[in-house]
Amino acid sequence: MTMKNCAWLVLTALVSFGAPTWVHADDLFQLYWRTTYYTTNSTGHIVAVTFTENDFVNQVAQSTGMDASQLVLVYRPRKRDVAVVQANGAFVASVVQMQSTYTDVVNPTGSVIVRHALLTDASHSTPLGSFFGLELPTLNSSGALLNDSFLGTVLYSKPESNTVFGGQISTGGRINDTTNAP
Repeated sequence: MTMKNCAWLVLTALVSFGAPTWVHADDLFQLYWRTTYYTTNSTGHIVAVTFTENDFVNQVAQSTGMDASQLVLVYRPRKRDVAVVQANGAFVASVVQMQSTYTDVVNPTGSVIVRHALLTDASHSTPLGSFFGLELPTLNSSGALLNDSFLGTVLYSKPESNTVFGGQISTGGRINDTTNAP
């Protein structure tokens, strides 16, 4: 092996093994999802049922075999989605996406965003409904996201189960991502 080939091999190994430490941890904020869905019962009467962040977490826990008490529903501002992560920030599942079709009205400093987005998920080929709300990101002097206040209304439906959802979502505290996942 020549010196040049050896140098390339070492450089490739450093990049391959060192890359995870260079990757920026994801910005994760606990998300409170307080909705009511409306459907019909066995006698055809309309019933209202509460649906919260715990229901998303329980659904993901059941489908993955994970312990629901170790999972958290989060908003990921850079990915424009709602996901379930482990307590250490490790990604488990994206449950609602807002990144395909959206309009953001942003003030000159980027500290206030009025946001409207269509809601999608992996189980449906068309949008389920929409989100409308306000996002107030707090950035440090170098532009890193310190906090993200996200508050709004979700309105969506799941026709296959004859359900219509409506309610409020809001962010809580930051969940520290210690995994360095992209």
